[in-house]
Amino acid sequence: MANFNTHLNTALIITGLASATLLSAEHIDLKGALWLWFLGSIGGLLPDIDSDNSTSLDTIFNLFALSAVLLVLHYITTELIIKISFIELIVVPLLVYGFMKYIIRPLFEWITVHRGSCHSLLFILLCALLTTQVTWELNDQSTPQAATFAWLTGGFILLGGLIHLLLDEIYSVDLSNVTIKRSFGSALKIADFDNKLITLSSIIAIAGLIYVAPPTKQTITALSDWSHFRFQSLKIRF
Repeated sequence: MANFNTHLNTALIITGLASATLLSAEHIDLKGALWLWFLGSIGGLLPDIDSDNSTSLDTIFNLFALSAVLLVLHYITTELIIKISFIELIVVPLLVYGFMKYIIRPLFEWITVHRGSCHSLLFILLCALLTTQVTWELNDQSTPQAATFAWLTGGFILLGGLIHLLLDEIYSVDLSNVTIKRSFGSALKIADFDNKLITLSSIIAIAGLIYVAPPTKQTITALSDWSHFRFQSLKIRF
């Protein structure tokens, strides 16, 4: 299968081009383009989150821990409207980070196996819908672009994850000897049907996320308009 650098670099290139295209078409601004690029790159590492002691696992869980810290602080200060002191500003992030690192991560490593449920289309779709819903909930839903951007965030997670799975399948083919490696077919699969409980739970979660998902009509209408797309050809002088 492809290594960490191959997954990351390929995801960076493809999702970077995709976000630049959306920026050129004026579907998003520069800040949104950079955020989508970041999410697409993370999506390119997601399937290897079930690989214990891997660089992908370390990177993603550190980002998850940081996101959890920011979400907790955001909830305390905006929803609960509690003014936290300087000491609490240090203690709360440490407690949340410690919970993610020493409780959630070991539990996750215990219930997952490499190239299992996380290395599937079902898992990538679940992560994409979850990202869409979180973005939708955190943003101002009254703005016209809120639903569109929420779907784009999930779409880039999905794109990055698909890139990862396709790369692993490509690397399962030995092109020099035109042979198929034993790992072929274990990367790009719909779901891990050997683990029926996780598969069923994922399907139920996906159905629930689709039910509460942001409206799609406005998103489809907005993304179908490419009248502002600007393509400048390169002029080469000899």
